[in-house]
Amino acid sequence: MAVAVFTCRKNYVTSYEDAEELVVYDMDNRTIKFSLKKPRSIEVLEDILEDRNCDFWVFITTSIPEDVKSIIEEMGVKVQIVEKSPLKEVIKELFAT
Repeated sequence: MAVAVFTCRKNYVTSYEDAEELVVYDMDNRTIKFSLKKPRSIEVLEDILEDRNCDFWVFITTSIPEDVKSIIEEMGVKVQIVEKSPLKEVIKELFAT
């Protein structure tokens, strides 16, 4: 399944640094599949998603350090910067649900 990953804190899309969790959104079925505590190392995220049969396409956040952005882009994943907003509003705006 093709997924988008959102950096979130208390149901708001936030910066990578402020995020407490990562929310995984199934872009095919247009549903939130699961959330997980933000890993200490971004390098393990791809493995976590692969273990759950997720095809990681886009990482959505309000801001991200350049070194973390580079790692994500090296995975072949696009980084999308958005304004801080409630998660449901960002999903609605980006995926026209």
